[in-house]
Order: sequence, then structure tokens, then C-alpha cells
Amino acid sequence: MRKYLLVITLVLLFSVFSFGQVLPQFINIHPTSTNVKYGGTLKWVQNAGPLTDDFNPFINGIPPVTLIYEPLFYINELNNSITPLLGTAYEWEDNNLKLVVTVRNEVKWSDGTPFTASDVAFTFNYLKQYPAIDGAGIWSNISNLQSVVASGDNVIFTFSKPNTPLFYYIAGVLIVPEHIWSNIKTPTTYMNPNPVGTGPFVFKNFNASNYVVTLVKNPNYWLSGRPYLDEIDFQSVLTNNTDLLYMLKGEYDGTYTNFIDPQTTWIKPDPQDHHMYWPTYDANILYLNCAKYPFNIPAFREAISLAINKPLLVKSAYFGANGYDFNPTGVVPSQQSEWLDPTLSASANELNNYNPQKAQALLASIGFTKDSAGNLVGPDGKELPTFKLDVGAGWQDYITMGQIIGQELKMLGINMVVDQQTTTYWSSMATGEYDMAICWETGTGPTPYYMYYQEFNPTFAATKIGQTAISDFSWYTNPEITNALTEYANTSDPNVQKQAIYTIEKIVLRDVPFIILTNRTGYLEYSTAHFNGWPTDLDPYNIGTGFDFNAGGLVMALNLYLK
Repeated sequence: MRKYLLVITLVLLFSVFSFGQVLPQFINIHPTSTNVKYGGTLKWVQNAGPLTDDFNPFINGIPPVTLIYEPLFYINELNNSITPLLGTAYEWEDNNLKLVVTVRNEVKWSDGTPFTASDVAFTFNYLKQYPAIDGAGIWSNISNLQSVVASGDNVIFTFSKPNTPLFYYIAGVLIVPEHIWSNIKTPTTYMNPNPVGTGPFVFKNFNASNYVVTLVKNPNYWLSGRPYLDEIDFQSVLTNNTDLLYMLKGEYDGTYTNFIDPQTTWIKPDPQDHHMYWPTYDANILYLNCAKYPFNIPAFREAISLAINKPLLVKSAYFGANGYDFNPTGVVPSQQSEWLDPTLSASANELNNYNPQKAQALLASIGFTKDSAGNLVGPDGKELPTFKLDVGAGWQDYITMGQIIGQELKMLGINMVVDQQTTTYWSSMATGEYDMAICWETGTGPTPYYMYYQEFNPTFAATKIGQTAISDFSWYTNPEITNALTEYANTSDPNVQKQAIYTIEKIVLRDVPFIILTNRTGYLEYSTAHFNGWPTDLDPYNIGTGFDFNAGGLVMALNLYLK
């Protein structure tokens, strides 16, 4: 898989546990290579908006907080590989009613206090105590989690009913020290000015005037010889493309942006040192409000999908850099060979193809025709109103896609305008007070389950317009999908899980509750002028994130080294 051996020298391990199944591929970050140069200050720039001196790891924390605090594991959504961090192993027991996680020995918090399994158990019970910081829904009323206790080097998660997919969310929770956070009674507002973590970097300084966060190497980090870097400076800028201008001047080493033509604007000026890493891990989708007429008609939704030229969207909104190899089921390309029902290929391809003539015929078959002015009229004889397509204000990629979709739907007789929204973008989707919207799939994970879980679980839905949904922004649920999600969660048998996913895929192709528009990728641009060890398509050890998303950024910080 690797064209060359990165200095991270990842060791690939395969682990089999007591329930008799091969777990996802385990990837360790060690042993440390002896052929690298230590030191250097990595300079990162990104439009992260105005920053405040807030290092709360649970809510509203400053972006590089994920380099100070660590989770149990990092699960790479591209390939389902697992990097052990504070956890070293896990096992499902008692018919999937117990999850046993073994934690790492000889780890210390950055203030010198030993890290133990009790810190892990405390963190999860702290989330239970303060539900407002439980962003992953670890203790939600559908998680089935009953208790979390420490026992020696193990942490035992006990469930009332099996819920094996919850491991993905458990793995990503940032662990905090009990001896500090047990005294914090207002975790939603606490700004944590002196963060104490186990991560490879510790906080040094925050410059409030120009939004620069400085982190320095943790000299007592548990992974011997890591990190290679001495310091990371995280610079936030306030406008799009300012970060790219800084990068082009050679003042910074990495950024995360999609407001450029990466090949022309970034790589062409210096193809030797300028690189991009845009792996697909999600999709941009068109939500149609299934609670509103005429979007509540599956055939109407299918016609809209057929009328949209998806490759044109990629070319126009992302300069062709994203590619288009998605599937209308919503299954990301890297998971299709494992999770896509091969018997559905023909129907999926048919739905994906740009075919406005078929779209028009399909609308006619359900009673929609054009009047003399070319506007679409419903079976009741009434002309359809002009619909709004919601996008975030200033989101140029979504604005571009919306304008093209508007032109294409006009050919069907459907009138639509792009509505750039600020504070109401999310609330209008959540309350069902929208017609159409462009967004990303609300759930991502190492298998399609996580996307379907967020999109269609009725627990996240609302029952009528005006109520607030947690996700399920298509306002579509289906009891067959609900049953399939339950079947998946009740087992750790991949064959049973696969059949459950196949069931959902078939329904999604039939009912078209959303429309896949383009790949959604990571947007990492970097220079190798000063540092090596970046992720690449040949070595995709993270999903193309920066230092402000999840532990993928932490793993990248451990792999980078001075040239």
C-alpha cells in the first residue's frame, strides 16, 4: 500500500478477541524511527474565525485542544483502521453486553500525575452527570449504556441491550484528569485556562491580538521519542484565501481550505513541495423536505436526482479536484467494496446518471405537467411555487452547486432560488421549515451504519414541522430501516451487519430520501519545504483533517518531522 516507508513506521497488527471475529486493522504509531531529524516549529494557518482563550475539551474548545487531550483510540473512517492511544485493546463480552477496554500503563498527565483507568471511568461518568457536554450521545436514551467502572487496567462498559456501534463514539471521547475535573461543576462554561492532558503537546501561549495558539512538545509523552516537533503554532485568519496567500509566501507549512483550485493555485507554483490530500470520507447531499408536498412523493425526488448533472457540480464547485465516485445509497467510496450490495449496482447507476428526459417523463407519469409558460403544474392543476434552496451564507461551493441545480430544475419547470442563510441555516432544517438544502451527511464512521443511524433513526427525528429534530434533516423515517439499524447494533457479526446495511441501501434507492451531489473530502494542503511525514493517498493514515477535528490531527502531529 505504501510507495515508500514513512518515518512513522506503522506496524500493522491484526487482533482477534474472544467473540471469535477479526477486528478492524490495528495500526500502531511505534516503534519510533531513528532516521529522522528532531526539532522545528510547524506553522499552521486556517480560517478558524476569531479565537478565544478556551481549552475546554468538551465544548467550544480552541481548535488545537485535540493535541493536548487524547481519546482511547483513533478510528480512521477511510479504512476502519484503529490507532491505539490511551487504550491498547478492547473486547466485547457477555453476548455484547460488556465492552472491556484496556488502558495504557506508565502514562502521566502533563502535571506529573499518573494516568489510570479511573480517569477514563470518571470522564464517561462526568458526561452522564452533565448531559450538555455529551456531544456523542454516549448516555442518550437509545445508547443502552448502563454503567462505566474501572477495574485494574480495564474500564468496563455495561449495556442493558447490545449496542456494538457505540464503540466508535466511545473511542473518540477526549479523556480528562479526574483530579482536576472532579472540581469543575460548570463544564459547559469552564474555559480551562491551564489545560492538563496526556497528549504530545502542552499549551504555551495564546496571542489574542492575532489569534495564534502556541503549543510545545510534551517532554514526558508516553510514546518514547515522540513527538518529533518542538512546537506547533496555530494561526487563525478571518477571511477565506488569506490562509492560502500566507502559504504561497512560504510563511506556513499547512492549511485546510477548499476555496481554491488546488492544482492551479497551490500545486502548480511549486509542484516539488506543494501538495494536497483530499480523501473522500463523506458526501455533500441535497436534502429534500420529505414532510412537504411535493417532496413527500418518492418519484418526484427521483426525478430531481435524474435532472442533476453531478459531475458538472464537481467541476464547477471543486475544480474537478473532488472527483465523483459516489453512490446514491450514500455509501462512501472507500466502503463500497465491503458494504455495497452488488445486486443493486444497476439501479444505483441508473439513479446516478444525468437524464433530464427521463426525469420529465417520470414527472408526467405521476401527473405533473408543464403549463404554457413552462412552469410545472401538479395533478391538482395548481402551479408549483418557487422553492428555496438553503445554503450557508458565503459557502461558495454550496452556492455554486445551488445555482447549477436551479438552472437544471428550471428545465423541468421547477422554479428555485438559492437562499444564503446565516443563523437560520441549521434551525430551518431542524424544524422542517425549509424546502431544499445542501449539506453534508450528518453521520460519518467506519461503516455505513453511522451515516444511516444519524440520517434515519426516528429518535433523532421530529414528528411535525416546527418541532426540532436532532438530525434526520430529510424528515424521512421508515420502520424497515429502523429494524435494520437495530439488527446491526445488536450484533458484532459482520455478516449479519452487512445484511442489515443491504436492506437499508435497497430502501434508499427506492425512496430517494436524499440526493448525493458530490464527494466530500478532507481539504489538506501542505508544503514539504520544511517538514515530511504528511498523510498521502498512498499512506492515508487520517482523513485529511487539520488540527481542529479529531485524533486524526493528533496522529499527524506525531508523524511530522523536520526535513
